[in-house]
Amino acid sequence: MPDPVPLSSRVRGALYGLAVCDALGGPVEFKPRGSFKPVTRMLPNDNFDLPPGCFTDDTSMTLCLAQSFLDCGGQSNIVDQVKKYISWWRDGYLSSVGRCFDIGVSTKCALETWDNLLRLDHDASPTDEAHRAILKRITRSFGKDEFCGNGSLMRVLPAALIAVSELDAVQLARESSLPTHPHPRCVHACMIYAALVLQTLNGASKTELALSLAESVKEIPSNVSDTPIEPVLAERLGKYQTLEDWEKTPAESIRSTGYVVDTLEASLWAFFNSDTFDEAATLAVNLGYDADTVGAICGGLAGAYHGFEAIPESWLRDMKKTDLLDEVAQKILEHRNTTV
Repeated sequence: MPDPVPLSSRVRGALYGLAVCDALGGPVEFKPRGSFKPVTRMLPNDNFDLPPGCFTDDTSMTLCLAQSFLDCGGQSNIVDQVKKYISWWRDGYLSSVGRCFDIGVSTKCALETWDNLLRLDHDASPTDEAHRAILKRITRSFGKDEFCGNGSLMRVLPAALIAVSELDAVQLARESSLPTHPHPRCVHACMIYAALVLQTLNGASKTELALSLAESVKEIPSNVSDTPIEPVLAERLGKYQTLEDWEKTPAESIRSTGYVVDTLEASLWAFFNSDTFDEAATLAVNLGYDADTVGAICGGLAGAYHGFEAIPESWLRDMKKTDLLDEVAQKILEHRNTTV
């Protein structure tokens, strides 16, 4: 029986799903759960004085990563990724409003470090060895427990969209976290999420995804990572062995903070507890707190699962800078057609 959702719709749905839910959740970012009227439509983002439909840093950095993969032939180039992030941060590259109006504390600190080191490196004729030395320094500085935010998880979606296999997706996801969030907890969260999205693109059911997730929490392939699954992440997600385990978990026990483990759990909880794209989106963003990022991560997976056509037209009409999304989605599909 043919897949009812074409791959092209899944890829476009994933990218748009992330951006739509990012824009949907942005206006209630930072707000405690239950302190605002439930979000069901695009609203102005009063946090940054923006009109409805403006995606935030989650989508801009996702587009930067996607463009880097495309420019590098589907391969990972950490320095190219970083340069695109810096261009977004400094000059508004791939922003919904032409400027960077929101950036995570850890991400900004890491990009400042990269920017300074790359400037010095540029003056001294850069080499691969010099770039590896910079990455090693970044890992020393930002590989501590206090840097376990969701800044790399929120942008990792293109690793699955561009990949030719699940192993490729997981490897691209692993490397994409390293420039700003090298802690194994962040790296492994990205790998787990990318694997789920890739399986979704291939038509996996929610039951299959939940079982696959339970297995991946036990072990990450040794040819991708030298370390076992990060213990704190494994403990949190290890309690979910089946789809039913997700469905019986009450919202009250779900935390939607910027901590990477909270964010991944909250995003997956909203996805597994919904039957439609818009239900997943509203479940995610109405958790409050880091609503845009929880929404974006859930939206990327839900968009891949349900397809582009499942995204409400009323939300799409309000979206700004959709030409950026269309261009990247088309390039990804063209790349896949030449490599798969």
